[in-house]
Amino acid sequence: VAPGNLATPFEGARRPGHFRGVATIVLKLFNIVQPDVAYFGQKDFQQFLVVRKLVEDFNLDVRLVACPIVREPDGLARSSRNAYLSPRDRDAALALSRALHRAEERVHAGESEAEELLGEMQKVLASEPRVQPDYLGIVDPTSLQPVNRVVAGSVALVAARVGKVRLIDNLIFGPPGSGPELLLQLALTSQPAVVQRSARIPGLETDTLQLRIENCRDCAAISSMLIPPREFLLKYVKRDYTDLNCVRVAIIGRDAPIDPRHFLYNRAESDNRFEIGLYNLVGAGNFQEFKARFVLTDAVRCHCQSVHVPEKALAYCVKHLRDELKLFPRLQAVVVLGPDAYLQFQKFVLNREAGEIKSFEDLIEKQGWAQETARLPLLSEVPLHIFYCYHPTAGYKRSPSIASQIAQYLE
Repeated sequence: VAPGNLATPFEGARRPGHFRGVATIVLKLFNIVQPDVAYFGQKDFQQFLVVRKLVEDFNLDVRLVACPIVREPDGLARSSRNAYLSPRDRDAALALSRALHRAEERVHAGESEAEELLGEMQKVLASEPRVQPDYLGIVDPTSLQPVNRVVAGSVALVAARVGKVRLIDNLIFGPPGSGPELLLQLALTSQPAVVQRSARIPGLETDTLQLRIENCRDCAAISSMLIPPREFLLKYVKRDYTDLNCVRVAIIGRDAPIDPRHFLYNRAESDNRFEIGLYNLVGAGNFQEFKARFVLTDAVRCHCQSVHVPEKALAYCVKHLRDELKLFPRLQAVVVLGPDAYLQFQKFVLNREAGEIKSFEDLIEKQGWAQETARLPLLSEVPLHIFYCYHPTAGYKRSPSIASQIAQYLE
């Protein structure tokens, strides 16, 4: 049985003919036994993919189950080969799992460039002279092709000789706190992103931020909120922004709009009052034009029942807002809608004291909008251009179109 392209790299390149034998003998076994379910270990990740392709290609009536890696208490992946390790080699073999977990630590700290992560893994392996690396890779789990940037479900692979014993190990990247079953699900159900090679696609920082927002329960203003938190940007970012480089302008509203059924990412071609007002304000003709350069998010994560958002809610949610804005590396400008979002931005993003902050009405009363340029502490070294406008649904008050003012930042 010819196992195809999945059998070509990594183990296939190091052990020519190995997966041809695996595919042939597994097909024979399934035909003889006629199993309902077959269990394969994650440690041989490439082997599982080869067998899954075999089952698909031959329409075999068997359900495959991938089982998480089982590790010794010190982290070494369990394997029959471990019995052949000398005591000194056994200690040295821990470098494989340490290298993988070092990469995981860096990912959870915000690093997503595969080249940087592979460099960290190589340093860990190089620190143990008894370990001779065979290969390292960070790959797309659907194709085993190397990735430039880690996303949830990306897999780090390592193989090395420790003494005379050859060992393999791997790790699936996912949000902090993800269990082994969830990680397997992320890897084995993921779809490859079809974007330009230079694109910056949503990665683990997006998933981690979403997890933090979903788990946020520390807001002192919780009595005035409806739970669970709204997700807005994070719920749609992977579908609508496969390249995060495209966004030049972020728009922040108190709640955008108040009724989530009218949120433009839910109903991209609707004609509700909020959407019409927003598009007129920034000069977008429709949703497709809007998402090509803009992104919309909230000052707060939850529905707020009161007329004004409690200040403590604005303070708590700004942690998530900062991390959202960091997702877009080519951000040039920010449009802030309404007094609640204005207060949050002034006090908790720009870190200004109350005495320095003009009232929203006094700031924009002359022309219906105001502008400033400022560096955002903890967010960006590059000054951003900030526009303050009325919320598109703010009664009879309207801001005139600022399309000509923001056009220069959309190039």
